[in-house]
Amino acid sequence: MIRRIKPSPGEPAGQWQTIYCSLILLLVVFFIMLLSYSAIDRERFSRIQGLPKGVAERPTRSAETGRAMAALAQLADRAGLGDQFSLVQTPQGFKAVLPNPVLFPSGDASLNASGQVLLDGIASVARGQGWSLQVEGHTDNLPIETVRFPSNWELSTLRAVNVLRFFQDKGGIPSYRLAAVGFAEYRPLAGNETPEGRRLNRRIEILFKTGT
Repeated sequence: MIRRIKPSPGEPAGQWQTIYCSLILLLVVFFIMLLSYSAIDRERFSRIQGLPKGVAERPTRSAETGRAMAALAQLADRAGLGDQFSLVQTPQGFKAVLPNPVLFPSGDASLNASGQVLLDGIASVARGQGWSLQVEGHTDNLPIETVRFPSNWELSTLRAVNVLRFFQDKGGIPSYRLAAVGFAEYRPLAGNETPEGRRLNRRIEILFKTGT
């Protein structure tokens, strides 16, 4: 005769099922979390698929560069500058090149009235798109020696600083997005042997750069 052994009243018969169910539930939650963290942004993936590493954000900045350059070209046309204004693309953005008579009288660093109108338009474009600006002053190699400007170093630097001050004080561009530097005659665009070459070398370059 076979006896049936009954579980003792103090020991629940289904305890192992409870533990097993809890373990399975924890595993399910764990795998759901893994899947959520590793999910791919399909739109972003399709946008960068096939591009080299590090180029993912370039189309957006290129579009901004194109818009800014187009706006400045229109500004120069309205001002009637013609070939007295040029735009050149650079690795970090682009630069606007303004020959000297556009902004300053010969041998002086005081901004003229028409130059201030032009700078106001340039500041508007830079401010609206968040560009950082570096202003560079350049001269020809004809020596200058006055009380105010002992050499072309002082002349080129003060011109760059005065443009920077305009952008800061009247253009509303934050100081941390501005820089100024003078190069005197040491970065010429053309030879200084002819009047035309010296005219091209007397200039202000405004570099539009990405970031701060």
